[in-house]
Amino acid sequence: MGKESSFVEEKAQIGSAGQPDLDKMRKVWTSHWLMTTGAIATVCVALLLLYLDTAASIAAIWWRSETFTHGMLILPISGYMVWTRRRKLQQLLPKPRPIAILIALLLSAGWLLARIADVLVVEQLLLIAMIPVVVWGVCGDRVFRVLLFPLLYLFFAVPFGEALIPPLQDFTAAFAVKSLQLSGIPVYWEGRYITIPSGNFLVAEACSGLRYLIASVALGTLYAYLNYHSYWRRVAFIAASVIVPVIANGIRAYAIIMLAHLSDMKLATGVDHIIYGWIFFGVVILLLFWLGSFWRESERPSREFSWPRQLTSTPTFSSPLPKRLGITIIMLTAAAGAGPVSGILLKGQELGAECRVSMPGGQSAWVGPSTPTDIWEPDYQQADHIVRRLYSLPNRHNSTVQLLVIHYQQERQGAELISSQNRLYDDRTWLRVEENHRVFPLGDNRFQVHETVMRSTDTLRVVWHWYDIAGQLTVSPIKAKLLEAWAHLVNQGGGSTLIAVAADSREPEEARTLLLKFLDEMPTVFSSGSMLTCQRRHKADGFIFPK
Repeated sequence: MGKESSFVEEKAQIGSAGQPDLDKMRKVWTSHWLMTTGAIATVCVALLLLYLDTAASIAAIWWRSETFTHGMLILPISGYMVWTRRRKLQQLLPKPRPIAILIALLLSAGWLLARIADVLVVEQLLLIAMIPVVVWGVCGDRVFRVLLFPLLYLFFAVPFGEALIPPLQDFTAAFAVKSLQLSGIPVYWEGRYITIPSGNFLVAEACSGLRYLIASVALGTLYAYLNYHSYWRRVAFIAASVIVPVIANGIRAYAIIMLAHLSDMKLATGVDHIIYGWIFFGVVILLLFWLGSFWRESERPSREFSWPRQLTSTPTFSSPLPKRLGITIIMLTAAAGAGPVSGILLKGQELGAECRVSMPGGQSAWVGPSTPTDIWEPDYQQADHIVRRLYSLPNRHNSTVQLLVIHYQQERQGAELISSQNRLYDDRTWLRVEENHRVFPLGDNRFQVHETVMRSTDTLRVVWHWYDIAGQLTVSPIKAKLLEAWAHLVNQGGGSTLIAVAADSREPEEARTLLLKFLDEMPTVFSSGSMLTCQRRHKADGFIFPK
């Protein structure tokens, strides 16, 4: 078809003696691609049916969350990018790659572990990851390399990134405070609360800039793909798409505070500051694209069309594609469906032990437990048990420690110990001052806790917490999720538990000293499973993991 013409118009290089004629090559090429496209569609439909719950959870988040609404556009955009590669695809013949079956099996097994541990975002990522693997398995290496970028772009459809909200909030607060100080405005800064003479400001989750960051990276990646050819330019522009919105959000927060300050708190204190934010973000993105246009690479000239070598290598070219393709479809579908099917086969397993929380009695000089009267209000959705008790040292002022135990017997979606929706305290009452990990000697070992320092109107409280899962203690949410998955796999009862101790004081160091004394003299608190009374449960119908 010359350099740009269709197959019908292709005259050169074809038809000479000893070579297959144009009609035959066109027929073979068309049949190969029709069968391959149908095979991909068949396996993808099978994936949708096998993983319907996971796919539905992605769509549900797109629909209800403004942060991830862009996910609805990812599939059409990826399809458009595939369309832009059609010239290269016309010069290739698909060839199944059986090794992809093993990768699909590993992804399916990973999905099963994520389902057992109830890590929805991992389920979603692994489901999307199966699509490139299916294309690779059906089409082979050469086609997969041509389509790699559009296939990787599909991962933007997964609604993830909420774990970035706290660090983005902290950066935005720090940037705004430093900018206000450079502007000569006195600032009192505590956690994510900023106080200036004209008013108080909170860097809330909506102000973290996550929406801007996700939108910028998704648009920036598409822009880099369409306008650059060299990998280093693409990587550089995508990196700029990450850095620029983070810094821009800090500038936005500073500008909103300044606008409110200069207007005597009449502007940018309500919904209008969100409107200003989106206008500012739009200007920043346009500026980023404008600057990127100076390094835009002109479109590479198209290579002269040539038929795939398989078609021109012999005048009697033939391929057992239908048979190989059919086997590949069956094997890929079976490997991808191993995870969901395994869940059905595990039906009827014992569900382990049913446990109740049993708070320890006072030991050494500690008196308790008694019921506290102050407000803490941890918010853990659908927990089986939330028990809070008070221990004190008699005849000593300000020497009380609270012990909190939150227990989930069997987790399911929406009722899980480790979730971004759960809160250890009510942020309408308590202000988070700082948060970090601490390690200290306890007995013959070193003990690690996650520390949160928070403040109410009249109280400073230090909280240490950790997880007790499958007989192990950890402060890492990731390790805790892996332990939950392992406990389900080996049918180990006991559920998942969060343990927290808290002390109030005028200074954080005083509270830390008291908490360390409490743990040292009350070893039951940090002994795995010591506060649970469990009984074995009998067989029950249904999945052993949350459906």
